Amino acid sequence: MKKILAVIDAINYKEEQLDAIEYMAGMLKGNLTIVMLEEVNSITPLMAPDFAAGVPGRYYEVVIKASEEKSRIIKENTESMRQACLTRGLTCAVHNDKGFAAEEVILESRFADLVLLGKELSFPFLFDTEPTGFVKNVLSNAQCPVLVIPEDMSVVKGVIFTYNGTFSSMYAIKAFAGIFPELVAKDATVVYVCEKGHDTIPHEKLLKEYLDSYNKNVSYKIFSGKADTVLQAYLDQKQDHITTFGAYGRSRLSRFFNSSSAENILRIMKGPLFITHP
Repeated sequence: MKKILAVIDAINYKEEQLDAIEYMAGMLKGNLTIVMLEEVNSITPLMAPDFAAGVPGRYYEVVIKASEEKSRIIKENTESMRQACLTRGLTCAVHNDKGFAAEEVILESRFADLVLLGKELSFPFLFDTEPTGFVKNVLSNAQCPVLVIPEDMSVVKGVIFTYNGTFSSMYAIKAFAGIFPELVAKDATVVYVCEKGHDTIPHEKLLKEYLDSYNKNVSYKIFSGKADTVLQAYLDQKQDHITTFGAYGRSRLSRFFNSSSAENILRIMKGPLFITHP
């Protein structure tokens, strides 16, 4: 049985966030832990107006008032989430984590088989990027695979394995197959984008031998062109499939493509992404 870790912003919880979590937990039939996460350094909307107005001499008053209100909201959101899970018949453990958000998730990922992370999830100080700094940090440093899930998750029909012959891309394929063997058996496609004039899939025989043990009807597609552009065009038609990538944000040698291209994929992709690294 797999341990699944789902992350929710304790301040900005909405019940519809449970939809994708419930779906993935049901697919895996694993032990679900929901982390209601509070970032200690974030300025909440409760505090921002007073800071923006530059109210003199009221800093500590504003902080204390906001802290109390924050605690109340988190308590109410946690109870609402528990009741919603009960109504849905969704069995889970609940952790209320307070600290540096990314560090808390990275630590908990050490003791999980899969992290579920909303693409829009953020714990900003005042501003943020897309994908958010929090998401990028977790993807770069998580100690287990991460599944980045969209807000509107459709029924998953299969998997797209992005592959470039590297250890990291193969590691992601193996990690996914170990967690989702039924999806690999259902519908799987390997996508390779030609690099440096090589128009054949690297180590193709060994790759096929490996994947044949899960599905003897895996499709193999070879494209040419700029990796991120080609993949975006193809994956846009496959939003009902999970796409795998290896080694987000690690050394340049281990990236599937450069950092900006990886962020372009994350920004534009509407389907779920499975990202991991050795």
